[in-house]
Amino acid sequence: MTRLRAVAVSLALLAAGCSGGGRAPLPGAAGSGGGTAPQTVAGSIPYGGDAVAGATYVGRANLATVGLDVHVALANQTGLDQYARAANDPGSPLYRRWLTPQQLGQQFGAPLADYNAMLQAYLAAGITVKTYPQRTMFRISGPQAAVENALGIRFALYRKGSQTFIAPSGAPHPPQFAAKITALTGAVGYVSRGRNEVRASNFFNAGYAPQQIASAFDYVGAYAAGYTGKGIAVGVIGTGPITDGDPRFTCSNASGCGDVADYKHVYGIGGSGTVAQVFATDANLPPNLPPSFEESSTGLASPPPVTSPLISACAGVDPSQGEYPTDYTQCNPEDGEAQLDTEQVASLAYDANVLFYIAYNPNECAQVTCAPGSGSGQLGIQLTDDEIQQAIADDQADILSLSFGASEASSQSVYFPSGSSGPGPTEFAMAAAEGMAIFVSSGDFGAQGCTAGSTVDPELCVSYPATDPSVVSVGGVNAPIDQSGTLIGPLTAWGTQTGSEVDESATGGGCSADFPLPTFEAGVPGETCTTRSQPDLALLADVNTGVATDIDAAPSLGGRILTPFGGTSVAAPQMAALWALVLQACKQNPGPCGAGSGAYPYRLGNPNPLFYKIYTSGSKGVSYNSVFSDVQYGANTLVSPGPGPSPTPGPGYTAAPGYDLTTGLGVPFARNLIKAVVGV
Repeated sequence: MTRLRAVAVSLALLAAGCSGGGRAPLPGAAGSGGGTAPQTVAGSIPYGGDAVAGATYVGRANLATVGLDVHVALANQTGLDQYARAANDPGSPLYRRWLTPQQLGQQFGAPLADYNAMLQAYLAAGITVKTYPQRTMFRISGPQAAVENALGIRFALYRKGSQTFIAPSGAPHPPQFAAKITALTGAVGYVSRGRNEVRASNFFNAGYAPQQIASAFDYVGAYAAGYTGKGIAVGVIGTGPITDGDPRFTCSNASGCGDVADYKHVYGIGGSGTVAQVFATDANLPPNLPPSFEESSTGLASPPPVTSPLISACAGVDPSQGEYPTDYTQCNPEDGEAQLDTEQVASLAYDANVLFYIAYNPNECAQVTCAPGSGSGQLGIQLTDDEIQQAIADDQADILSLSFGASEASSQSVYFPSGSSGPGPTEFAMAAAEGMAIFVSSGDFGAQGCTAGSTVDPELCVSYPATDPSVVSVGGVNAPIDQSGTLIGPLTAWGTQTGSEVDESATGGGCSADFPLPTFEAGVPGETCTTRSQPDLALLADVNTGVATDIDAAPSLGGRILTPFGGTSVAAPQMAALWALVLQACKQNPGPCGAGSGAYPYRLGNPNPLFYKIYTSGSKGVSYNSVFSDVQYGANTLVSPGPGPSPTPGPGYTAAPGYDLTTGLGVPFARNLIKAVVGV
């Protein structure tokens, strides 16, 4: 089994900074090499500086353009958190009172006067700014000196392990607005987060077909009742490029242009669903910019078309292995994860529309030494903050699917520096307040989520954003399915089955170190955590079978490759597709389902309160055992080859009757879940 190594999702990871005037100190002379990385200074502006600990200072960075995200203090952070919980609580009078992004900005976002003052100051300093109606952050970009002066930082090059990356040489000291800035993301280029996918070890066929999955988990029962996802939009937060929905890409495939189109053709799946790419570009730049800004940009641009991995420019490049192109305009290969996510959603909810959010920045260099005006750029998984903010601002997706994450430990200082609040929980609370259901893969390192690559961390550790209280954490199971789509054996937790079995991947699960126990988990039989736990439920992740994934289908890309993928990256989009069927049923049956307010009254928001209610007391006359398969076997320990006669398992959890920390509530079956949630 070959693991697809972790790749950065965001360039802002660990740390804290200082507010106040002046410029951050730079160790050594500009342009000098060598030396020890400076110590991070504790303070009020997290920016990712803890990732620099243990790195070697290489020298002053010399960049043409610098861009990052500036998160700003909200007018009513507590109010937002309370509203998001209430709007997603079936027992609250505010249940399903969904807000628009404009209403979120007006009621909870940064005060308009503060937001405008920061905007005008950055523009006056020669920095271009992208604004958002929800008013939680700015995307800024400009000449290196202008950004450094505005934020009181200086960028330098560091080396840590095999990575050479860019980071501020000390904590931020903004001369203005220090009290208004809650965090900087995108300031540090050290790799931490990654895709939750594993290349399957099945060498004998392409993996399970979508029809086998649909039959095994009773999507087909929902189809027979007329629920296929029609009228529902599923947003996929992109990790890399796709060809579907790209008007610049042409091909001669009889099946249509793109991997999803080819995938549906190969497996004979019809449906009216479409795939559209949503580029997180500068569409939200503030109006009436000065003339000097008419041609400027925050750096976000439409990504170049996909290229074949076989061309000479792509020699030695594999994004799934952390190997980045030096020029995306010449080499921009598919990454497998993006294809897996879109194909699972589009084939299992075949009438739903898929919105694929993708961000690209050609001007910024994150993880390599850059000459002025050059660099590898950033795409997809490195810019997911921008993609999520775009999805919130658009408010078009009813559901979001995210197949990436990092340990809570490596996320805490920037994404939730106040223990359980910060930029991460804020953006997910805003999406939940719009009524979006968010499904996140629980991770592929079992109960040891701090593990990275070949280094196994022996401590118990879980993955973020899967532990965020506004999302559904989706774990994984092994599922023996025959050719007809029938389950021919018990479902077991994806991971080790015996103490002597070697397994270096498993479904993420465990207790959060940071987030308190949500109301929907309180009093749940079998709950052993005193904090937020994961996963909430599970679907297919088995790497011994994998699911079929279509890559490079267009002849110009080398031609179709059907290959199996496993991991919780499979489970999250499968659950997003299943929920699309539920939402269609709710949309078509507002009487028994009930209706919310706003433009999307059929949205049900965070599904977790509904899932846990089914577990504790059933729903609409449907029992838990009719909706979920209670997974009672397997474990999520990591077991690596050891020096002794047999490998030694690490820490972890074992599946058991009822709720557990390997598969949560268990595996849902689509048709009966619709009956329990909607009542039809």
